[in-house]
Amino acid sequence: MPFCGGEQLLRAYRLAQRGGYAFMANNVAESNIFLGLLSAYTKVQSDLLVQISPGAAKFAGGGDKKAGLRALSMMIQEIAAASPICVFINLDHFTVGERDLIEEAIEHRLVSSIMIDASKESFDDNVRICREVRDRAAGSGILIEVELGKIKGVEDEIASDDSLYTDPEEAVEFIERTRADLLAISVGTQHGVSKGKTLDLRVDLAARIRDRLRDGGLETPLVLHGSSGLLPEQVRAMIGNGICKLNKDTQYQYVYGRAACEFYREHAGAIIPPDGVEDDILNLFAQSDWSPDKSMFDPRVVGKSIQSGIGAIAAELIQQAGSAGKTLYSKTESVA
Repeated sequence: MPFCGGEQLLRAYRLAQRGGYAFMANNVAESNIFLGLLSAYTKVQSDLLVQISPGAAKFAGGGDKKAGLRALSMMIQEIAAASPICVFINLDHFTVGERDLIEEAIEHRLVSSIMIDASKESFDDNVRICREVRDRAAGSGILIEVELGKIKGVEDEIASDDSLYTDPEEAVEFIERTRADLLAISVGTQHGVSKGKTLDLRVDLAARIRDRLRDGGLETPLVLHGSSGLLPEQVRAMIGNGICKLNKDTQYQYVYGRAACEFYREHAGAIIPPDGVEDDILNLFAQSDWSPDKSMFDPRVVGKSIQSGIGAIAAELIQQAGSAGKTLYSKTESVA
């Protein structure tokens, strides 16, 4: 199926809430990550949610975030067009400093949803900024994700030295005032490389936030950022208590680096000249008896190893989330 918009994504979230499963939201910075994800999700017939961060847009555009955003979105949409699953795109951790990118995404319908991160601001300023983005997106079909509370650590270009748990009562007021579609909450996770076994993960708080929202007549899907280091049982516990979107970025970065490192370490002899051979990169060793092996240094070769590594981990994470077999277009039930 082609790239799908916010209305279909909200339907997918509603089904996940009712069915007790979730979607991993997978950050993408270039094609190998996306192709590995798409292969894994297609095999198990799960809809795929990918994310573009400001840093990824900057990288993909050679420093030009707007160009990178367009390039990544168009690449994802074009490749997804021939896939038998629905593919969604979310802007991840875009701040007030990226208003021009948010405008670009809304005007040209580049994404399915936008996460506006004003969590460092005061409560009222957070409300105001999120409401402005929500109003700007009105009529576009693009969902708006907001964050209440602070998550410790570094994620892309966002950093915080402190964590601040989300207050259930504030969560209700925050959603009522912003009219946002999704709420990212802080319950003890941490951005970057973290170990789930050492986190003070407040599953009970996630349940309280979900229940308090429901008591207020709100069925807002909850989002968990900084989930790369969580153990499988922690993921299941969070899903069982209201989380239906879990962000994954650091984990894929590591898998990418690990796959490339292992490939080049194994095939170093075919790429790096041995002792005694002049390192004549400019002339591609034209005057030497030794030659590098093109079948090993062609970037498409290591690219396939990276895709395979990404796909293998994605398959495990899909099972943790419970989204296998949950492609939107296999569903016949109606969702309000």
